[in-house]
Amino acid sequence: MSEEIKVVYVEDEPSIAKLLSSGLGLFGIQVNPIFMSAEDLLAHTGDAEFGDAQILMFDIRLPKMTGVDLATQLRARGEKRPFVLVSAWPPPSRDKLAEIQAVFLPKPFDFPDVVHTIQKLVWGNHS
Repeated sequence: MSEEIKVVYVEDEPSIAKLLSSGLGLFGIQVNPIFMSAEDLLAHTGDAEFGDAQILMFDIRLPKMTGVDLATQLRARGEKRPFVLVSAWPPPSRDKLAEIQAVFLPKPFDFPDVVHTIQKLVWGNHS
């Protein structure tokens, strides 16, 4: 379990993205690339860095397309990797999370919980 975990993150607040990246880095979890919008991620799905990630993490409240809409679109395109949705706002319904096969984590981040969730999704049986 010494393999580094790689996470793609979509967050429109640079300070939050930096906090998450720095915090998870202490646990051997690399947050890269970080996109500022859902549209930016969609423009880079063919990039090697995107393809190398084991987890896709999205803020729910983004400028245009929401993290839920992004997850829905990626699932429709056949994306199989685990999704983690984050927000300071209330989570989507259980039905919606099940539909897009996503886990929800609240902001502000509880780093042990975030680390545990990511490790479980990558190293556990399956989502």
